[in-house]
This record gives sequence, C-alpha cells and structure tokens, in this order.
Amino acid sequence: MRIMIKGGVWKNTEDEILKAAVMKYGKNQWSRIASLLSRKSAKQCKARWYEWLDPSIKKTEWTREEDEKLLHLAKIMPTQWRTIAPIVGRTAAQCLERYEKLLDEAMRSEGQAPDEADDPRKLRPGEIDPNPEYKPARPDPVDMDEDEKEMLSEARARLANTRGKKAKRKAREKQLEEARRLASLQKRRELRAAGVEIVRRKKRRNFIDYNAEIPFEHKAPLGFYEVDGEHSIVPKQNLTNVSLKDLEGARRTEVEEERQKEDSEKQKKRRKKDLPGAIVQVNKINDPQRVTKRARLILPAPVVTDQELEQIARGGVMLDVEEGGSAATRSLVGSYTPGGVTPGIHGAANTQRIARTPMRQFSLQEEIKSVAMINAMGTPLLGGESGRDRIEGKDFSGITPARPVMATPNVAAGGMTPAQTPGFGGKMLAAGEATPAMSLTGGATPMFRDALHLNADDGNSLYDENAKMQRAKETLLKQQLKNALKSLPTPKNDYELNFGALAEGVDGEEEKDAGFEEDMSDMARRLMREAKAREQAELKRRAMAIQRDLPRPLQVNPAYGKGETADNMANATLQAAAKLVHQEMLALLHSDSIAHPVAGAAPPSGNAKVIEPVDDEYMKMARSLVDAELKAYSQVWQEISEQFVYLPSERKLKLRESLTPAQVIETLKNEHEIVVAHANREVKKIGKAEGRTAKMIAGYEKRSQSLKEDGSNMLKEKEENMFALETYKLMHAYEKDATPKRVEMLNQLCESENLRETKLQARYAELIAKKKEKAA
Repeated sequence: MRIMIKGGVWKNTEDEILKAAVMKYGKNQWSRIASLLSRKSAKQCKARWYEWLDPSIKKTEWTREEDEKLLHLAKIMPTQWRTIAPIVGRTAAQCLERYEKLLDEAMRSEGQAPDEADDPRKLRPGEIDPNPEYKPARPDPVDMDEDEKEMLSEARARLANTRGKKAKRKAREKQLEEARRLASLQKRRELRAAGVEIVRRKKRRNFIDYNAEIPFEHKAPLGFYEVDGEHSIVPKQNLTNVSLKDLEGARRTEVEEERQKEDSEKQKKRRKKDLPGAIVQVNKINDPQRVTKRARLILPAPVVTDQELEQIARGGVMLDVEEGGSAATRSLVGSYTPGGVTPGIHGAANTQRIARTPMRQFSLQEEIKSVAMINAMGTPLLGGESGRDRIEGKDFSGITPARPVMATPNVAAGGMTPAQTPGFGGKMLAAGEATPAMSLTGGATPMFRDALHLNADDGNSLYDENAKMQRAKETLLKQQLKNALKSLPTPKNDYELNFGALAEGVDGEEEKDAGFEEDMSDMARRLMREAKAREQAELKRRAMAIQRDLPRPLQVNPAYGKGETADNMANATLQAAAKLVHQEMLALLHSDSIAHPVAGAAPPSGNAKVIEPVDDEYMKMARSLVDAELKAYSQVWQEISEQFVYLPSERKLKLRESLTPAQVIETLKNEHEIVVAHANREVKKIGKAEGRTAKMIAGYEKRSQSLKEDGSNMLKEKEENMFALETYKLMHAYEKDATPKRVEMLNQLCESENLRETKLQARYAELIAKKKEKAA
C-alpha cells in the first residue's frame, strides 16, 4: 500500500495556484486553499504564503543597520525570532538564517568554524529539506506528471467557476427572503384594511443598519442658528476616476528611465552634429585624474546649547571688540578683557589646548563576537560566576542599538581645575559658603564673569525660600543696588556740540560713529538706493521719446524739417534761430542714436558724438520757458482759429468777415452735417451699450419685477390683515360688553333650574312615600 505524505519542495505551478487561491478565498480559508493542492496541507500553504509569497516580504540584501538591529535584538530576546522578525522587517526564517550566517562568518574569520563544504546545516544527498516553504520554487518540468496535470486542470476549473453551488444557494436564499418579506407586507396591509392594527416592535440592534439610518448623523438643532459658515460656495467635486499613479506621482525608477532616454537622445544628436566635441566630453568624464566631487561633511550633533553659547559670549570667549567710546563710558562699563577674568579658570582655558573628543564607530564584528561569547556561556541557573558583565558592547537600554555620542569639546569648561569652584560672576567661593545650584543642565558651561551683574543667578532664586526670607533678600538686593548707584562717578557735564558734522549729513541720515562699521547688508541696501536714484535722475535727463519708449527711426534724416523752418521764413533773425534749433535737434538725435541705439540700427556716420548732459537747473529753466511759450502759442492759436472757418466748396479755410451769405449758409450746413454725423455715431454707440446693458441687467430686472410683485402682495396682505385685526378688535369690544350680561342671565337660569329641581325632588319624595303606604 502506497502512503502519500504531503509536503516536499514547492514548484512554480503550486506557487501560482496558491496565489490565485489566496486572491479568491482570502487568507483565512487555508483548508479550502489546500484542497486545490494535492501534495500540500493547509499548514504548509499558510507557511508558504507568510514566509515566501507574501508581497510584503523583503528579499533584498541585508543592510548594515538591519544586521546591527538583528544582533542587538538577539541579545535582548534570544531565540524569539517571531518577535524579532516584525521589528527588523524580515521573516523569522530570514532572521534565523542571517543570524547563523553572521556567527559562522565571525567564527570562520577566527579559524574556529568548519569550512562551508563541511557545514552541518547543508543538506546531504538523500536528505529531505525540513523547511521547504522558505526556499525558492523549483521550475516546472517540460513533461508534467498526470497527477500534476489533473491538479492544475481542477484548480483552473474551480478558480474560474463564479456560478457554483454556493452562488446558486446564496441567490436562492435571497429570493426566499424577498418572498417572505412580501408575504408579511401583504398580510399587514390586509389586517390594516380590516381595522386590525399591529404594532411592530423594533428589534434592538447592537450594530449600525446602513440601509435604515445614516451612520453617525448629527441632526441640526431646532430653531434659528448661525449660518455664516454656509455662505462660502463649495466647489463642485470632480468625481473622475483617478489612478494610483496620479495620486502617488511618478516613481523614481520611471523618472530615471525617462532621463536616461533623454540623455541618450541628446548624446546621439550631439554625435551627429559635433562628433569631436562629444568625444572630448566623454574623455573628460572617463578621465581618472578628474577631481571627484567631495562627499558631504557629516558633523556630530552639537552639545553646547544656545544659552551656553550666550553665556560664553558674555564671559569673554568671543573676540574682543575694537576700542571705542569715551572715557566716561569706559568708566561705567566693566572690564571684558581676558585679563579681567579669574586666572585659574579662564586663563587655563585659553592657554591649554582642548583635546579632540575621540570618535568611536559601531563595530559589527565586535557585536558578532559578543553575541557568540554569550551563546558559548553557560546558563546562570547552574550558579557560579557569570562572565556576561565583562563582555564589551552590551547594551540593553532599548530595541535599537545604542550609538556612541560624538560630543563637541567644551571650550569654557576645559580650563576648570578640581581645586577651583567658580561661583556667581566668576568669583571664588569663601570658606563655609554653599555652592550655588547652576541653572544649566549637566555638562553646561559655567558663567565666569558678570561685572555689571546683569545675569540673574537661578541658584539664588527668590522662589525657593519662604516669604520672610524673600522679603529679606529683596531688601538686601535693593540696598546693594542703592550702594552700587551711589558708587557711580559724579557727572562732569563737559560736552562739546559739533553742528557742522550734523549739517554734512546726506538726506537727513544720522552721522556714523568713528568706531562703527556699517553692516554689509545695510551697505548693499544703501548702495542699491543710491544707484536707483542715479538711474531715475539719468532717465529724467533723456529725451521724452526714450523715456516713454516710443518707436524711433533706424537712421536720422539730416534734411528733416529743414525746408519747413528756415527756408520759409522771411525774417533773417527767425531763420537763424530756426537753423540753430534744427542743428541742435539733429545733434540730440545723433547723440540719442549713439548713447541709446535702436535694435538693428547701424552706427551713425560722420562727426556725430554724444552730447554732455546739461545741468538740471538749466533744464528746469528751459522747460519753464517752453511751457510759457506754449501757453502763449495756444492762446494765439485759439484766437486765430476762431476767425477762420472751413469752406467745403473751395476746400480751404477763409476769414469769417470775407464770406458771402451763401458761403455762410454752406459753412453752417457743413458744421450741422458734421454735428449730425457725430450724433449718429454716438447714438449707435449708445444703442450697442444699451443692448449690452440690457443683457447684463435682464436677470436683475426680472428679479426686481418679482420682488416688486412680492412687495405688492405683501402690502395687500398687510391691508387685509389690518382690516381683520380692526374687525376682531371691534368684536372683542362687543363681546367684552355682552359677557357680563350673559353670565348674569346664565346664573339666573341656573338658580331657576335649581329651584325647579328642588321642587321636583320634593314631589318625587312625596310620591315614593305614598307608593310605600299603598304597598303596605
């Protein structure tokens, strides 16, 4: 009898079937998944998925950081590979295999481990792999067995079947449930029609019914509430299909491939156009003597804080400021020279050389050796001395391995000696005096001096004692402050005022001190402002055509305006003046063409040169003269233009006094036609504007009309309501007057009814008595 044992090496076909089955059945129905694989069990399928086929499994080379973390966790949690695996980011089998490989390499480097050929963990011929789920799949043979073909066809059929027995059963159950619901609904309707009401009790559910209610709905409170947040218009959401690539962006590999393609195309084009240049460029890149790019400088994290740096700067570690200021100022300010500090502290800090902090790197080999030594030791349960404390590199402070801290040398703390304890302000402590508590953290830089006592000492804080001691210390501090103020030198009141230096200032700026050096950024801003002011002044000196960037001719015509000015004037003086103006105008045009040439223009020929700039005062005088002449010219032109009219028949201007009546009528008719033409053009413009305006305000007019109708309806309704109100008021007055009379009448009626009822009761009693007598 043949016994079939499930297991063995995984094949490529089985891996593909397992992937497809997991996609269909999920990662919980391993028995159903294993039914597709005749040679594998559910446990083996699950192990194969979680140890090899899962896409989240990392199969790349191990990095140094991962090795360090693995060795460190192996010391903290030995043999707990299922716990270590998710922390490292690998599977448990990968962690165990890598751990054993690192130990073998360390032992082999020392000559204590056997060669790779004699490794006992390697499989010998005829042995069975105990963990085939952790190994790569074996390729499929060309000629598959009948069992494998049958398994493959059955798996293909089952995985492709989407309308099997289960799907039909689900559809049948759904149809029965719908029929049951319709029957119940019909029964309730018939009972309701017969007058029988059935109160349906709602079933209490411990879950949210998404078909019957809105989950986590917050209903709006009743009444009025603020709606300011609803005024903002929410833009329409563009509910289009977005791919994962659009959300995550282009991948780095794709970007690199595109850039490589672009580079290759550029190189091909360059080889076609400039082959020698391309060869030279390639030789430069491949030249071994080429200076390579320096690596980025990685510095350790700073240990000295900002507060310590500030105290070091105040203590005099920074460079001495250049001498400056008056004698009075120097007498008020304390000494901040290196000689003014405590010799035993600061002097030693300046004279002695601070040794560099040694930098210690994490050694992977030392960590492997320490792990191997721990494994070689016996268990502490047997008793005796344990050598675990003598192992170097042990660290159990956290999950990640501890890194050596590269500390920055402390400049100020280097000169301190054990025999000297610095106190507040750099002074030495007297005998019996308590050591003040420093405000800094451990390893902080002490403050050596404070001649003016500007820095508060956190060790002598007023909030550490009771109220009585606080008041005593406040009084003492006030007294010390008064004594310090009394010790100030008397003012000499000997000053000199130099008003000339203030008058020499430019643009109202303050005069700089003799020992003050202007900051580079301030100097750059000042120079920029000055350059901008010079540029604006230079721009104002240019011609108006250049200032306004108007188009200019490529070449200057020397005969431009010559015949229209000098030759047509009878007066010799005017001719000479016009000639001078023409020459000056040509000189200005040539100067502008040289100083500010037009794009594409050739340089002017001849004796053309750049004119020196004229003083601004002369330019102002010239502009004022030109403005006055233009004003007078415009006045004369207005007077002359009023005397001339245009005659259409002769097509020329004539004096008004010389016109005949017929010519006057013709002139007025022409002016009337011109005015009518202008009016017609304006009417057309107004018509177009009215059409555009009507289109724009059509909606507003419609809205206004509807609002007007609503207003009229509201007014009509108001009048009706007012009329009804007056009517009801009148009825209320009538009812108010008639109510007492009605009440009185009803009271009388009630009294009469009571009397009548009393009489009837008495009569009834008499009749009952007579009846009893007759019966007796």
